Parts: sequence; C-alpha cells; structure tokens
Amino acid sequence: MKVTYDISSFCPVARALDCVGDSWTLLILRDAMQGARRFDEFQRGLGIASSMLTRRLDRMVTNELFEKRCYQQHPPRYEYHLTAKGHDLAPVILMLYRWGEDHLPIEADGFHLVDRQTLEPVDPILYDRHHDRPLSPGDVRLAPGPDASPAVHARVERMQKAFDRGASSNSQTAAAKASGQLADAASDSIND
Repeated sequence: MKVTYDISSFCPVARALDCVGDSWTLLILRDAMQGARRFDEFQRGLGIASSMLTRRLDRMVTNELFEKRCYQQHPPRYEYHLTAKGHDLAPVILMLYRWGEDHLPIEADGFHLVDRQTLEPVDPILYDRHHDRPLSPGDVRLAPGPDASPAVHARVERMQKAFDRGASSNSQTAAAKASGQLADAASDSIND
C-alpha cells in the first residue's frame, strides 16, 4: 500500500518504505549481502516466482539499490551488484534479524549471525557515532527541518505531546510502584 498523505514526502521513513517496503525486496537485499548476484541464485534461495523476482530486481535497479552488469553476451545474462545505496541498508537488515530473534523466536536453531572472519557470534546494536554511545528509540525525537510545512510542524508537536503524556504516565507508574515498594518495606519492618 502506498502512503499518500501530505507530509509523507518529508518523512525519511515513508520515503525509505516506498523504496524497500515489501518483504521480497528486503529478502533479496539480505541474500545479496550474503553474496547472491545472479537471478537463479535469488530465485533458488527465496523460492520466488520468476515474474515477481524480475519486477523486484528491475525496481531495485531503478531505485539504484543494484547495478545490473552483463556477465554473458549470448544469451544476455546479468548479475546484480549492490550499490553504495544498497549496502547502506545493511544495518536495517541486521536490526531486523535481531528483532526477529528477540521477538519472534522459534524452537529450531537454523541460523546464527556471526563475524565473517572469526565466526564468533555478533549482537548488532544501533549506535550514535556523534555522541559515541548505543542508541535507543527513547533517546531521539523528530524535529521540524528548515523546509518543514505547517503540517509537519503540527505533526511533530502532536507526537511530542503524545510522547510527553506517555513519559509522564510511565514516571507516575514508576513512582507509584516505588511508593508501593516503600510502603511494603515499611510494613515488613513494622511487622518484624
């Protein structure tokens, strides 16, 4: 489904999803990052229909995620090489892997994410290189840019108010819980 509301063009998330927002595209990128280059490698690895794979690869070339290179003249055959733009999606794939492991586990142990050279397990994190620290969603918020429309300003303000409401109710819950724990501790000490 294509996002069509007014401010979607300002939002990097909406623009990114317009480019890579279906599961086949992300799975093709995953396989490309593991070395797949040729049509038959993608098709065999994914079990995707030829027509669907052709459409996805064409779109990914148009969106400059892949560069198409001829490796055989007769009949013409092509390889699909990740561009810098395609390579820059690696953190997205890694974080999806981690999210899937953490939140959608299965009993079977079919894959591990390991360092390519040492074969030691890795645990990807989101990292802020400007402040030299791990980053979590609670550490960031959207702010309007210099070209932001009134709709963007209104959306950012609504989102900040919603966040502030959630933060204050979370702190109230934490305070109530702490207060309850103090009362329990006081009750325990009185009864001892």
